[in-house]
Amino acid sequence: MKYQLNLIIIFVLFFSKMTAQEKTVKINGRIQYDFEFLKNEKATDWFNGNEFRRVYLSASGALSSHFKYKVELGFAHAAPTFKDLYIKYENKNIGNFYAGSKPEPTGLDMMTSSKYIPFFERAMLTAMQNGRNGSGLHYDNFNLFDGKAFLQMAMTNNGSAGEGFKDGSLEIGENFSARIGAVPLWNKDNNTLVHVGLNFANRPYKDLKFRPENHMGSKYHYAFPGGENRQSIGFEFAADYRSFSLQSEYKTLKVSNDIDKTYGINSYYVMGSYILTGEHRPYKHGAFGRIKPKTDVEHGGWGAVELLARISNMQMSDDVIDANPGNPKEINNLSFGFNWYLTSHVRFMYNYVITDDKNKVLGNLQGHLFRVQLDF
Repeated sequence: MKYQLNLIIIFVLFFSKMTAQEKTVKINGRIQYDFEFLKNEKATDWFNGNEFRRVYLSASGALSSHFKYKVELGFAHAAPTFKDLYIKYENKNIGNFYAGSKPEPTGLDMMTSSKYIPFFERAMLTAMQNGRNGSGLHYDNFNLFDGKAFLQMAMTNNGSAGEGFKDGSLEIGENFSARIGAVPLWNKDNNTLVHVGLNFANRPYKDLKFRPENHMGSKYHYAFPGGENRQSIGFEFAADYRSFSLQSEYKTLKVSNDIDKTYGINSYYVMGSYILTGEHRPYKHGAFGRIKPKTDVEHGGWGAVELLARISNMQMSDDVIDANPGNPKEINNLSFGFNWYLTSHVRFMYNYVITDDKNKVLGNLQGHLFRVQLDF
């Protein structure tokens, strides 16, 4: 713990000194504190747990009109990890180039920050990649066709965030991901838009491990004997109409092995959001952003209240089940929830999650999830 505290102190002092030297810098942070209560319907006991799901501290700014940076560290579970950590060259005409770690362009849900995602956890299909961030070379351009279309690409290594993205085995392959999208309808005056997108990723082999849209329950683990390569392709759709928002993605993953065998996984989700107090989900750069209450609790109001529903599905091919006997062939997740935005930067969240994996012994998993979140 002493090491973590010293690291935070050095972090703040270093960037405070940069400000004094006329370098632009902005200090940001994030705290997400969760409680989870999970139980299978045929079990007798509940799992009751709490955790700091995310604790971030970051600094971002500019050295000039073209060169910018961001340094973001995560401290959840009392272990420092790299998050967004990059040097950026920004050019409005040809796009932006990054060297370092940032989110890989693999879909709408994954590109939306955890500060702004409506649910506790992203949909199951996001488990098809190694993690949200990848370290390497990134590019994006959100000014195509007068800002109505965009392109994102990334070439990243296979290192992990907890080890500083160190990768001494680049010869076994890297991750390539790309995403294109467009906003064919966007009326900012009445908060109406339609988003469509397509994403692709090619990666070296890795087992598939994920939790069904909770963070403290048991993981599913699928292995693919002889696996050498993973390829995924995803389709995105979203629509906003004033206070109502609809969002959906479909993704298919193919894992090939050393004897020309291919394992297949398909997954999708459909999510709906309605803000009772009249606000809307803002959209920028191919992702959704911060909901701002019309009148927050600091100014005598009640803030903003958002109602949520999501259905999520993942299906495995017969070859996957043959290689993983005892694992479910299909997993369905149904989630309901609400968000209470006390201010633009403070919210209280509740999710009720039901997971159906056709387990006749334990039955469906149900979960009550509570979160207090603050960011600055």
